[in-house]
Amino acid sequence: MNIFMYTAFYYPHVSGLTFYFQRLAEGLAKRGHNVTMLTAKHDRALSSTEIINGVKVVRTPYLFKFNKGLVLPLLALDAWKSIRSADVVHLNLPAFDSPIVALVAKFLRKRIVTTYVCDITLPSFVGSRMLDKFIDLNHKFVLNLSDRLASFTNDFAQHSRVMKSYADHTIEIYPQLDLPVKEKSIPILTKLNAENAVIIGMATRIAAEKGVHLVIEALDHIKTKFPNVKLAIAGSIDAIGEEEYMAKIKNMIKDRDDVFLLGKLELEEMVCFYKNIDVLTVASTNSTEAFGMVQVEAMLHGTPCVASNLPGVRMPVKLTGMGEVAQIGSVEDIAEKIVMVLSNENKYHKTVKQIKDIFDDEQTINKYLDLYEQTSSK
Repeated sequence: MNIFMYTAFYYPHVSGLTFYFQRLAEGLAKRGHNVTMLTAKHDRALSSTEIINGVKVVRTPYLFKFNKGLVLPLLALDAWKSIRSADVVHLNLPAFDSPIVALVAKFLRKRIVTTYVCDITLPSFVGSRMLDKFIDLNHKFVLNLSDRLASFTNDFAQHSRVMKSYADHTIEIYPQLDLPVKEKSIPILTKLNAENAVIIGMATRIAAEKGVHLVIEALDHIKTKFPNVKLAIAGSIDAIGEEEYMAKIKNMIKDRDDVFLLGKLELEEMVCFYKNIDVLTVASTNSTEAFGMVQVEAMLHGTPCVASNLPGVRMPVKLTGMGEVAQIGSVEDIAEKIVMVLSNENKYHKTVKQIKDIFDDEQTINKYLDLYEQTSSK
C-alpha cells in the first residue's frame, strides 16, 4: 500500500506528537508498505528529502515562523507531488496548514484518515484566544473532509473542544510505544543514585502548558517527607515559541541545587532515564496534552507515574493502576500524589506483560491498516 502521511513537525523535532507518528510510519514501513511523510523543514540545515528507517521524508521549506507555527508557501505543491500516487492519506492533527493538504487530497479523490491528537492552546498574547478559535475551525474543516477519524482515547475525544462533536464516530487507537533495548548511561543520574537521592522525572520539552513550574514549586512540599528529593527534566530547552517560559524556569532554578535540565536525550539515554527515576510526573495544564506517551514508556521500565487529571492524560494511570492522578494546576496535590507514590512503591508495581497487554504496538498498526482498508473500499 502507498501511504501518504502529513504532520507539521517530524524527526529530528522531538515531541509526543512527532514521536507517535514517526513510530507508526516506521512500523508500517517495516511491514512492507511504501510510506511518504510530508512535513515542515523546521530547520533549514535539514535535507529536503531523505529516507529514515524505511520512511521517505519530504520536508517543505518555511517562509517564516509565527509563534509555534511555520508558514509553508510550497505545501500544496509538495503535497500534490506525493499524494497523486497514494492509496490513502493520513493526517496528523494539530497542524495549522492541514486544510491545504486535505483539499489537495480531496481534489485528487483520495481517502483521508485523520488522527486528532490534542487541542491547541497558545501562550497568552494579544489575539491568542481568537487565533485558538481560528485553529479549531481549521481542524474541524479537516475532520469534516476526513473519511475516518482516530484519537488516542475516547476520554479525550469526548472532552476535546474540537473532537467532542465527532466522538461518536471516532476510533480509539493507543499510540505506538517503541523504545530500544539498549541503554546509555546518564552520568548525573548515576551520581544522584549513588547519593541515594529520590529522583522525580519529567520527560517533556520546556513549554508553558507542561507544568514544569508546578513540579519545581512542589519540591519544597515533597522535601518534608523526602529531604533528598531531586527533579530531573529530560527534553528540549529551546522549544519554538517558549523562550519567555524558558527564561522563567531558568530564573526559578538559578539558586537551586535540586533541579537538573538534562536537555534532549537520545532514545538509549531515555531508557536509562526511565529506569533511574523513582516516579515520572506529567503535570500538564491544558488539552494541548492529551495522553502523555512518556507515562507508558516509564511504566514499561518499572516506573510509576503521577499525571494531571486531564482527559486522555489520566488514562494510562487509570488503565494500569500504576500511579496516581493529581488535580490540574495544584502544586499541593501534585506534591501529595508524588509522596503517596514514593511511599507505597509496591502498590504501583505492574509487570511489563501487564502493561503490554494494554498497550500493544502491533495492535496499533493493525487498527490503522484496518482504517486504511475501510477508506479504500468506500
